[in-house]
Amino acid sequence: MPKREKSKRLQVVISEAQDSLLTKTAYRLSNPERLVSKSEVVRLGIQMLNRAVEEGELDPALLNDLDGDDDA
Repeated sequence: MPKREKSKRLQVVISEAQDSLLTKTAYRLSNPERLVSKSEVVRLGIQMLNRAVEEGELDPALLNDLDGDDDA
């Protein structure tokens, strides 16, 4: 039997606007054969952000959004 991958639970407070973006993104990534959850969107976002940082493709201006409004 394959070993189960360890996982960690992370609780994060997000704004209603950010929750709306998660919902909208999950809906757009979903199709009749595969529904995508908001948790999956977050995990995908983490992978994409990590890849951008490692490849030096992260726009430093994005970090400014963390301090300002979350109405992205």
